Amino acid sequence: GVTLDCFSYHRSSDGGGGDWLSNVAFVKVDVEGFEIAAFRGMRNSLFREGSSTKVGGLIVEVGPDRWGRANIGFEAGVEEMKNLAENHFEKSYILVRAEGGHAKTCPVSLADVVADKNPEEFEGNKMYEVKLEEWEPLLKKMESSHFDCNFYFKN
Repeated sequence: GVTLDCFSYHRSSDGGGGDWLSNVAFVKVDVEGFEIAAFRGMRNSLFREGSSTKVGGLIVEVGPDRWGRANIGFEAGVEEMKNLAENHFEKSYILVRAEGGHAKTCPVSLADVVADKNPEEFEGNKMYEVKLEEWEPLLKKMESSHFDCNFYFKN
């Protein structure tokens, strides 16, 4: 297959990504522990410095205890998640499972780490906003309990 970075490079007239990739509505990342490596790769396309690319939304499943599969340490993973939240999106959210079989892997108790106490609710899920200073304690709690959760970033 062709990577997005390679495709982006060769589709541009200047060899640097150009503006053909200027408005992306939504991205879903599901790479089973390689999400931080994928985000690093996107630095040359979707998240290239100085690029006019605007991503409307991104959803990703994150399990910090799985980052080792891609030789990514906890601190590096936290920094990459914070970079997405601070530099590429206006808001970021954790989606916790309030009920059902998957509630064990991303329980509502994780919301204790965030300041947002008025989550949006839908189909047995709750969506809590995550502030920049909350990323590290939230991901630490997830790592220590082997939780994996979906995060939604939006512009």
